Amino acid sequence: MLPISTDDSADLSTGADVNIFLSYAEEDLAIAETVAARLQRDGHEIFNWMDPNRRGRAILSQIESGIRNANAFVVILTPSFLRSRWCQDELGMAVTRQSDILATEPNAAFIHVVCAGRIPPGEAGILGNYDWVDMADSRQRDAKLAELASRFPADNLVAPDTTDLAPPPPAPAEESLFRNREQEVQQVVNGLTNIAGPHYWLVVAPPQLGKTWFLKHISEHRRLSVGWLVRFVDLGTYPADVRGDATALLATMFGVSAGVAADELTGRIAQQIGSSGQSQVCLLDNAELLSGETATGLRDKLEQVRREVQDTGTGLHAALLAASRRDDEWKGITPLRLAALPLTEFNRDVVQQALHDLAAEMGRTFPPEVFRENAARVLRVTEGLPALLAQCLQWIRAEQWVRMNRLATQAQFETFAVPYIQRELLTPACLLPAGQEAPAEALNALAEAYRVLTPYRFFTHSHLRHHLETDAGLRDALTAANWELADLWLAISHTALLRRPLSEPWKEIHGAIRRVLYRYFYRTEEQRAEVHAEARKFVEVWANQQSGTEQVVGMVECLWHEALTASLRDPTAMEQNLTRTARMLSRGLRETAITLTELREFAAERIRDDGELEEAVGNGDGLLSRLAEIVLHPGGSVA
Repeated sequence: MLPISTDDSADLSTGADVNIFLSYAEEDLAIAETVAARLQRDGHEIFNWMDPNRRGRAILSQIESGIRNANAFVVILTPSFLRSRWCQDELGMAVTRQSDILATEPNAAFIHVVCAGRIPPGEAGILGNYDWVDMADSRQRDAKLAELASRFPADNLVAPDTTDLAPPPPAPAEESLFRNREQEVQQVVNGLTNIAGPHYWLVVAPPQLGKTWFLKHISEHRRLSVGWLVRFVDLGTYPADVRGDATALLATMFGVSAGVAADELTGRIAQQIGSSGQSQVCLLDNAELLSGETATGLRDKLEQVRREVQDTGTGLHAALLAASRRDDEWKGITPLRLAALPLTEFNRDVVQQALHDLAAEMGRTFPPEVFRENAARVLRVTEGLPALLAQCLQWIRAEQWVRMNRLATQAQFETFAVPYIQRELLTPACLLPAGQEAPAEALNALAEAYRVLTPYRFFTHSHLRHHLETDAGLRDALTAANWELADLWLAISHTALLRRPLSEPWKEIHGAIRRVLYRYFYRTEEQRAEVHAEARKFVEVWANQQSGTEQVVGMVECLWHEALTASLRDPTAMEQNLTRTARMLSRGLRETAITLTELREFAAERIRDDGELEEAVGNGDGLLSRLAEIVLHPGGSVA
């Protein structure tokens, strides 16, 4: 959105009421001025902020405040709007605001669409669900402006949100949010209760994958109800001075008086455990709020506690189960090793069970093939993320299982995903380490980096350098942030959206998060086909520069990118293209310390085990197995 008026009376900084937030791309300034003038003639005020290149770091908070305090959000829908990152960010905030409004005012109308270009509703994403005012024909502009203005009588506007932040939507019941964690629960409980351990754990996952629920479930486990004292500490409820003091934090975690001297604290904890006759475990939530220095200090003191409790000869022990979005602060063997437990997305079986439970609760029965189709739709639209699955189940209940094919649309995906992305993922809490602040330009550079990286299942420094050279949006964002490539790489390494722990020399975005962000950044099939085609070209170049098994990794990624491109552009040509590519790449492998036979066996095994590649090729006719065989035995012509 750009300024449309020199009238500062509508600026939020003046304290004036804001009636309408007008969202549009820079290229559409003329039509935006026309719309604004018509609405202002009726006495409506239009939210106004200065160009982002001149406004500085407050721009995002100004936009958020403007949308939160608006009575209506008006989109000037054009192809330029659909391409604009700023416009998409504004739309995401508006969708979040609308969700909050509809929770209490089901019939309220907050988002309004003025279509000023030739755009089929199916290509407009979530905006395709709204009743448009069509102004594409300039001859009908006056009549359409009057139609738009008629939507905003004073008694038809929603009230502005007077809270500092829009509240999240009501949380569904826990049993609908998190399922099938029993294997992980048993793994941790077995470690805690076994004298040999492990007694120190780090549960790591991006936001809303169930870390807090997991800790609380552990705290109520029957095997910890006897012989154990369980303490739950949520760092989000403690002030920064406690979170920054390892000694004060340790005393809080084990219920020791704050008056105990620092050099006596670990001994006092050991005495307390010995005299109680109970082992103690602290469940530490929101551990990402600790700085690296504090986390290291805490691990050092916990190691002292471990040794001193062991010296009591009671067979008791102290234990820790920390939950964090990151693992940077907890890595390493010394001063105390923590066993890592990454929480993953829910798989197909979990989603199917959730649907079975909902159907049984609602007294519904479906033929097996219908049920499988619906489960596949739910899995696709939620990507197995607990937060999105909960929303989807609520939607199915409200819609009474009617027209479930809507779950396959981009618009319905955005209804579920955009608030989650805007509120949880592309935020300072996820993109920055604990306690760090950064201007909006730095956060935008990170968001742009994730935009170019989400088509890849893994990425290296070379991937990022390639896109910095070829992508103007990323290059401009990096320049605005005054960052070099090394700065961006380091910042990405500390974000909470990566898969952790990492066991390879490259980095990976958490699988479900990657797929959700990919569909958020690339909204049409043509955009997705284009980015995968370009990624395919780069990955082949990258693979040719590798040796050993890294060649094979690059080969499989080439096949995956090519399969997705074909599925989006020409599925009938997929088998011919993939078999030709598989033979060519296999014949191009180079023997190093590993023989060609070993490399090809490794490649065939990797192909057979690749679930995402299997989904991309649609393996109902055995294409995945044929690709593996071609890689094993690539003899014959490539033509």
